[in-house]
Amino acid sequence: MSRLLRILRLILGPGRWDADALARELECSRRTVYRDLQTLSMAGVPWQYDEQAKAYRVQPGFRFPGLSEPLTDVSPQRSPRELLAAARNLLQAGETFLSTLRGFCESLEET
Repeated sequence: MSRLLRILRLILGPGRWDADALARELECSRRTVYRDLQTLSMAGVPWQYDEQAKAYRVQPGFRFPGLSEPLTDVSPQRSPRELLAAARNLLQAGETFLSTLRGFCESLEET
């Protein structure tokens, strides 16, 4: 998994990830963490530094493009066919986002 995707997973999660903690986890420098956060911003990921938690976080309420429903909306009234369709849509949206992010990262590496 690329470092950018690892940072994204970490700051989407519940942990307390400041620049030093991210650098240790990713085995890179703080400067590299800052560059990667800037790259995520340029890719449209609205992260912020939460002063109270002393951690980087993706802004509350952010949804990745193509995701129209909350990930936790699995109501018992849905049929298995509806759940399967929703899961396929979610996978497609995730693959599209990752493909876009990979292309963006590759274009940065070429410069």
